[in-house]
Amino acid sequence: MHVKNTNTWVRLAYMVLFSVLLMAGRSVISLIVLAQFLFVLVTGKDNDNLRNLGQGLGKWVYQTIMFLTFNAESKPFPFDEWPVAEPTSGYSSASVETEDVVHTQEDSDELSDSSIPSFVASDDADSEDEAKPKKGD
Repeated sequence: MHVKNTNTWVRLAYMVLFSVLLMAGRSVISLIVLAQFLFVLVTGKDNDNLRNLGQGLGKWVYQTIMFLTFNAESKPFPFDEWPVAEPTSGYSSASVETEDVVHTQEDSDELSDSSIPSFVASDDADSEDEAKPKKGD
């Protein structure tokens, strides 16, 4: 029986701690989302620092969940390094310039109605059914 194993009870204590920290992290993520949205409304683009904080916190949440579900033995921050944020391009609400579209011969060929599959029974199918002898006739 593993009830007397002290490592399991110590892990339970860490799991309770990380569960509380995870709930706090959820609140911080909500604040980051709101702040980032307001920042985009005012300036038209996102804030690099908020984006990096959100990415790092998202990675920390992932590491924490992996620890809580026994998929990882290593404890996340503050018992390990804070997750490194990878550079991303960010967001801008500026209009995206469209490039000239080159039409090919395949694009200009018209499709006829008969080449498009239909999932609705047609009148032709009904008339074929009527022409077939029914069982028992």
